[in-house]
Amino acid sequence: MHAILKKTTNNILTHWFENLYIKILVLWYGLYQFIHIILNSAYLLGLTPWFPPAPVDGWTRQVLVFLSGMALFDLINAILTLVFVLGHLERKSWSIGLGLITLTVSFYAALIFTYGTMLNGAWTSNNLVGYLWFYIPFIPILLLFFILIIFVGKIVQTANITN
Repeated sequence: MHAILKKTTNNILTHWFENLYIKILVLWYGLYQFIHIILNSAYLLGLTPWFPPAPVDGWTRQVLVFLSGMALFDLINAILTLVFVLGHLERKSWSIGLGLITLTVSFYAALIFTYGTMLNGAWTSNNLVGYLWFYIPFIPILLLFFILIIFVGKIVQTANITN
């Protein structure tokens, strides 16, 4: 049974690491997060004008603190994402777990960011295009997240069947 599990798991891993579409999605995620590193670092160092687009009345002090915390947390996740991408390109099995963690953090960060900015009235007609620049490039990352969840599910299912 152990040999069957190992062979099946190796087949699944081979598919994960060699699939061109998955590689493209992983590289896109790396590029997206590399840009996050630049933007979040510049913001946290005070080198950029305010980003994201503010509501008509501007951001309150409380929201600025919230968004600064999000930027720092997002920066840490973006750095870990680059480690995931490098691990994936080098076919390291540990990269799967790290990818699951960073994609989960990215997913929840997007939800929290969306909630915080919408709740504060930033999603006006004047700001809509600015916010679309956040979300349209994120769509392939959501796809990668769900593919990875399915992939991990296949490994778990294989382990349960052969045990």
